[in-house]
Amino acid sequence: TTPPNASAGPGPQPKIGVSDKTPVGEMWGDHSYLIPGAELIAFEASLNLVDRAIYGKKIYGTTFNTFTRNLQTAPVLDTDSFEINQLFHPYAGSMYFGFGRSAGLSYWQSLMYTIGGSELWETAGETDPPSLNDHIATGIGGSFLGEPLFRMASLLLEGGGDHPGFWRELGASGISPATGLNRLLFGKR
Repeated sequence: TTPPNASAGPGPQPKIGVSDKTPVGEMWGDHSYLIPGAELIAFEASLNLVDRAIYGKKIYGTTFNTFTRNLQTAPVLDTDSFEINQLFHPYAGSMYFGFGRSAGLSYWQSLMYTIGGSELWETAGETDPPSLNDHIATGIGGSFLGEPLFRMASLLLEGGGDHPGFWRELGASGISPATGLNRLLFGKR
């Protein structure tokens, strides 16, 4: 039996990204699993090409052979700098997360994109063996950073009513670039 003072739970949760006045689906339309997956792959391929051009092929010159080797290699602990592990990896993960959230997916569904994006980068984006600490910083840290960024961008846009102005759109894109990209490509869907 349930004690008389027990809570039934938090109740219905608000839909982040839409206001109480917006019918569900009007702002984002149907959610998409394909769009964030394609965006994640395009983002990582672009990032690899830029890194390869700037830093060289030693770490970023990936091939099918380095990919298959990394799939068969146990994760190690890398020795990247604090800035790389604690700033750049979570920010990259927040991009993966934002692709999912701005395509109408829930927190937990978007978390799968950060984890999957981290795995893809560690196996196909670098020639080094996969890094356990990078998986944690990108996969988990990316969702912890990505959710507040997505919510702040959504609140900024919602504060502009039905037609947020240019500065709100630009500000939201600066806060959550993935949200800005999806709004630019797909509008309110």
